[in-house]
Amino acid sequence: MRMSGYFGYAIVHAIRRYVGKKLNERYTEAERSQHITQNDPRVYGQSYVANTSSCDGRRAFLDEAAQHDHIQYFQGFGKFREKGLPHTLPAEKKAALDSNPQIIKLKDRLQQLEMESASAEDIRSARNKVRGCRDSLERVALQEFQNQCVKDQRDWKIRTQGKEQAKDFTPTKLVQTLSKIMPEHSRLTKILISDQVISEQERKQAVIDLCSFITRDYTVLYLPGEEPVNGTCPVESCGKKMKG
Repeated sequence: MRMSGYFGYAIVHAIRRYVGKKLNERYTEAERSQHITQNDPRVYGQSYVANTSSCDGRRAFLDEAAQHDHIQYFQGFGKFREKGLPHTLPAEKKAALDSNPQIIKLKDRLQQLEMESASAEDIRSARNKVRGCRDSLERVALQEFQNQCVKDQRDWKIRTQGKEQAKDFTPTKLVQTLSKIMPEHSRLTKILISDQVISEQERKQAVIDLCSFITRDYTVLYLPGEEPVNGTCPVESCGKKMKG
């Protein structure tokens, strides 16, 4: 569920309990029991009743019209969802995992086995340990990253008293990254949003940039000056054949 922006303890039983509540509002007891595959009606009262009461006791006591917005919030899944919750680690955090002492130790062991021409089974087992350790560390790092993102968003809501949405810098970072890889992207953006008179040289450059967008090979993106020259590494002392 974290891949869909849900955060916290939105476990399967919590989902079934919420579905059971909604079914209880619309269908008969028999129909509800059939859908949630519970024939004993006592099970619903024991395991499917929401942790938060559905009754607005205060307004009932004051003989006022009931208000259930806050109750629906605490019983529903809105409190679990964080809009824009990242479901992958940033590239720099992924790269930092390779510096973890556990990973280094396991990689050294793998390299030693390969140098000693160990059995294929031993090498495969060592590789699986490296992969398993990295996956485990990545899951922990992602959860910590998500926790920090949620904390930052909620702090922003508190500071603005809920009047503003938490800022999402992901699109801005993406545009900045694309501008480094494709400088023509940045130049065209400036021209499109500018209200100034564009010079003849800028118009010519815009045509060249547009042509670059159409003809560029997007299979692999290179930084300016690092593109292969005739299919080989642009460094003169290297000359290694490069494949996309």
